[in-house]
Amino acid sequence: MFGNVSRGEIRSRLLHLRTLFQQVAPRGESERRAAERRDVAMRYMISNLARTSGDPTLTAMQQLTDNFPITIEGAHRIFGFDLDAIREFDTVLNASRTHIIEAHIFERDRLIDLPAELAPSENFRFDAMLVDLVSRWQTDVPIRGLGVSPWRHPGAFYVHVGTEDSLGAALPPGSIGLVEPIEAEEARHPNPRFIYLLQFANGYRCSHCVVTRGKLQLLLTGRGDPNLTEFPYPGFVRIAGRIRCFAMSLPIVEHSRIWSLLPSPRGAELILPSEQRTRARLFVTKFRRFQRSEEEESRVREFLKEHLRSNLSERTVRRYRSEGGTQPHVSSLIHMTVAHFARYSDVLRLGGQEVSDTGRFSLEALLNTRSVEELTHGHKGIAAPTPETVWEDRRREMVEWPSLLSYKFPQLRLWEDRILRLVDGVSLGGLEPSFAPGSWLLLENLPSMPDTRSDRWKRNWSRPIYVLRRGLQFVCGYLERDGDRYVLLSNGVSGSARATFGAEGLRSLGASAVQ
Repeated sequence: MFGNVSRGEIRSRLLHLRTLFQQVAPRGESERRAAERRDVAMRYMISNLARTSGDPTLTAMQQLTDNFPITIEGAHRIFGFDLDAIREFDTVLNASRTHIIEAHIFERDRLIDLPAELAPSENFRFDAMLVDLVSRWQTDVPIRGLGVSPWRHPGAFYVHVGTEDSLGAALPPGSIGLVEPIEAEEARHPNPRFIYLLQFANGYRCSHCVVTRGKLQLLLTGRGDPNLTEFPYPGFVRIAGRIRCFAMSLPIVEHSRIWSLLPSPRGAELILPSEQRTRARLFVTKFRRFQRSEEEESRVREFLKEHLRSNLSERTVRRYRSEGGTQPHVSSLIHMTVAHFARYSDVLRLGGQEVSDTGRFSLEALLNTRSVEELTHGHKGIAAPTPETVWEDRRREMVEWPSLLSYKFPQLRLWEDRILRLVDGVSLGGLEPSFAPGSWLLLENLPSMPDTRSDRWKRNWSRPIYVLRRGLQFVCGYLERDGDRYVLLSNGVSGSARATFGAEGLRSLGASAVQ
């Protein structure tokens, strides 16, 4: 998240930007005044480096983006901050609790692959590999293009399902769900077949539910406390949106310390981060919703002190949660973001920093040019895939193209012969929810002979799922040994065989890695 950059290197980068734009002759009085303000601001910032730690304030970031066409990520990177690494720190420190996560990709010029031409609709009527569903790719396009229609669905956001607070939840612990906003009518009468993100004063829960006579009733999945399933509605709980799809690495790790969220009226108001109006209120709300023990608070503080080099006292933290407080330095702001389960894009927005990167360049692009005339966005346009009707069908399935998918697999076309789409989904005993129609699996090659004996004792999503290819057909199931042969089972018990094959069939067997 933070790489040590010397004051000399920071000064060199700032001088380069200053010199680069001093070459531009002002056209008119307004541009001349703007150039003067830019020069004064840069002189002050450069001279002030000797008296500071090299840790800028958000005001300094604002000055950089106001005076130069540099991305937010580029402005932070001048001082050594990698904003996309915040997600990794959030995973390390906050994975135990269900919370809304950052899906904005700050490295806006990260090059990715996207579909350009899809196969005919007939190909999507059968189980098929990605290579048979995408006829042509758009390659090396900047990820910033995903921020607009038709790739992005307005209002959609992502939630991480806690590894400790999700007992009885409808999504597996550790998974990431895409949440779609819903209309007021659906919020009044939720469909029990759908999974909703429910917001409580002290946390979140992904669950099926119904509303009757002023009460919201949870419909438990698997284990859970049957005495804590009914709450006053609205007021005690808020339906924040509908889960449209989810993703995770398979098999999941079995978590021994997993408990069911015990909803309480004490905590934070029922408000989403995108609805907050001030940064202080965002932090206060997060603090009240996600209470930590003293031991956990100490662990988080020490971790961030070591990796972020921020050392905030409890008094300083309380000051940053107060309206009208002092302007935090960037390291302190990132510390507050991670410690409070927040998204840095919200923190920037509420601090008056525009998150849009329209007309802006990365730090690398600016440092590698010697004149403004050489600068060219050169960004390939990202067109919607054709045929339009096939693409619209896919959008209805997935709501939007997940930016987190492209960030993790930027060269997606290189995986096209290992990604399988299940047209009808598949139902396996013990899995809730089941693989829905249109589910995607990334298949791993078997690194060694499967250990079916130890797999037999694993439950639900922690048990490996295997895929056998037979010609044009794909069979999913749990793997068992039957003498010198192997059996794919639909529910983990004998008598539920979906396919039987010998050792030679292992060459056609893959293990599902991601759903």
